[in-house]
Amino acid sequence: MRPLPSIVDFTQLLGAIVRMKHYSVVITLIRQMESVGISLNVYTLTVLINCFCHLNRVDFGFSVLARMLKLGYQPNCITLSTLVKGLCLQGNISGAVRLVVEMEKKGYKPDVITYGTMINSLCKVGETGAAIRLLRNMEEENFELNVVLYSTIIDSLCKDRLVTEALNMLSEMMSKGIQPDLVTYNSLIQGLCNFG
Repeated sequence: MRPLPSIVDFTQLLGAIVRMKHYSVVITLIRQMESVGISLNVYTLTVLINCFCHLNRVDFGFSVLARMLKLGYQPNCITLSTLVKGLCLQGNISGAVRLVVEMEKKGYKPDVITYGTMINSLCKVGETGAAIRLLRNMEEENFELNVVLYSTIIDSLCKDRLVTEALNMLSEMMSKGIQPDLVTYNSLIQGLCNFG
């Protein structure tokens, strides 16, 4: 088409294809976009990083980050959170923690999504105590905590046979005005049934 659609239009299209989980298609389309002279922006490059992370190629994701910096773009919190998620998907929790620390040193403020990804990953590998410490850090930094964060930890506590602690976490959550949802109650019911 002449004139070519804007990069914003392309990025919206790519985002829709990502939601359908066609990551390889997105990577191919981005290469074709570049071959016809369309300049990529931070958002498009972040979509590309996301695709590589979902394909378990977080190393390529970091290559795209390097390219982004070389082009003079500043990655945003979403870009870096995507890499954190990619590291977590590969089971590299320590690498994800190092990246978050590095982000903070460089002035990036990890958001609730970044920390939620970390909490979820820590719980999946049985590091519930570390997940709770991270939740406490979030409280100290005045993050707005939500039902997903608490439910993730409650589920992990139940799986660790710590149902009493899970019930205490439920009470704490409700005292802060956060209402439990179906996931929260299902975790507790399963924990109570499985462990008496």
